[in-house]
Amino acid sequence: MMSFPRIEFSSACFQTVWRAVFVLILTTEGTLFAQTKSPSSLAGLVLSEISALDAAPDLAVWRSLHPNERLKKADYDNEYETQGLWCAASVGEFAFPGGLTATRQAFFYVPSGKPGDPLPGHEDGSLSRQCRVLALWYEVDNPTGPAELAKTVSSELSASLGSADEPSRFKREDGDWGSGYWNPYKVWERASRRIVLAVDPGGPIPVPGAHTRLLVIARSLLAPRGLSWDFDWSGGVPKGQPSLKHAAESARVAHFENACSFDDGNNNWEGGQISFGEKLLQDFPASRWKSYIHLTIARAYAAKLMLTYPNIYINGANRPTDPEALRRAAIAHFRAFLGENRESPEAPSAWREAWRLLAELPPSPIHFACTD
Repeated sequence: MMSFPRIEFSSACFQTVWRAVFVLILTTEGTLFAQTKSPSSLAGLVLSEISALDAAPDLAVWRSLHPNERLKKADYDNEYETQGLWCAASVGEFAFPGGLTATRQAFFYVPSGKPGDPLPGHEDGSLSRQCRVLALWYEVDNPTGPAELAKTVSSELSASLGSADEPSRFKREDGDWGSGYWNPYKVWERASRRIVLAVDPGGPIPVPGAHTRLLVIARSLLAPRGLSWDFDWSGGVPKGQPSLKHAAESARVAHFENACSFDDGNNNWEGGQISFGEKLLQDFPASRWKSYIHLTIARAYAAKLMLTYPNIYINGANRPTDPEALRRAAIAHFRAFLGENRESPEAPSAWREAWRLLAELPPSPIHFACTD
């Protein structure tokens, strides 16, 4: 009997092989994630790429298929997926017959994971290559005749996607910056994606010389929307923790819940809450609130880390100078929380936030302050 050598693959090798096979499948099946020829119109470009939102290739695959595109790192901005949860954007420039030019940004998000899944073992910026595409923004700056262009693009999209809805400004669900003033505003919502076509007049009252844009925004329904995961956080211990009754540490936990009790009047509350919380853990190592105290400390460290990034309005707070130490501390406390509380309502967001920090990405925005 003939014997054959046994071949074993490491997990890293398997991921490399899988990506190579995935690229081959995408190319041979003609999904056009990588353009083999330039589409003849903006609508043609959109229709050729939106299938990527169903397959959701990761950034590594996308970059291999679009090697000439510019990579935009995650940051904080009032435009382009304003919730600040994306990992990176791949930016492409396109020219069409007649002199029309457009920019497309493909936005990538943290890979799906469950609180029980293991987190990466250490910080590694290359982890962001695992983020997957869930949104595509197409933009034409200062088009000639924006209303006529919108009508042409809409007609081409409708021929493939069917008729569009035209919600009023009070019924627009996407929450994009300034979108209440966009006109026209058309929406194609299907089982797995949502596509918006709009003209941004550059402000609430169109004026000569204003910067206008034609936009086509395509999103997977899996793309995070709205504000960040910490919007409802008041800076205190999250909801769901055990009762404070009849516990020796109850008064101190109650004080710890009020982040603004540590503020100096200039929105510098994080350091005081962190110190108080860490002393609380030291004095009561078996506290029934232990995991939630870890989570609150992790969020406070992340809030302080956010202040080290550009484009952040610090509202009078001091700008920290030790971002890497803050990142390490936040990760450690997120890990401690997840180690004891993987079934809590906060666990999924804590897992995603820990993953972001391990990938050396900015923390998700924390919409909380003690003073105006």
